[in-house]
Amino acid sequence: MRVTSHVVSRFDTGIVLDVTADDLPLRAYVAISDPDPEAVTAFVPPEQFENGANLHVAAISAAHEAAATLEDVLFNMEADDAVAFLCADPESWMATLQQLGYDPDASPLE
Repeated sequence: MRVTSHVVSRFDTGIVLDVTADDLPLRAYVAISDPDPEAVTAFVPPEQFENGANLHVAAISAAHEAAATLEDVLFNMEADDAVAFLCADPESWMATLQQLGYDPDASPLE
């Protein structure tokens, strides 16, 4: 699967990406966060819930889980859905970003 992304914005604990997985457009919120679905309210704007698209939430507790979790999530997504990845630590966060096609050299994190 070909996955590419570009940075939309940053927030205190993460980054927002517009992602294209093959021909599937989606929004990804990737945060370093506890695996609590309620945590998404801190960084997913209310507008994300107003357009009728689904918000999927996935926890990633270790870097080696990123690829399999992304594959599972993408299998269940529709065009223009969004996903919030709640990553346990900086290593799992970076692994998830890499799986989403994020290129830190093209758009370095601050």
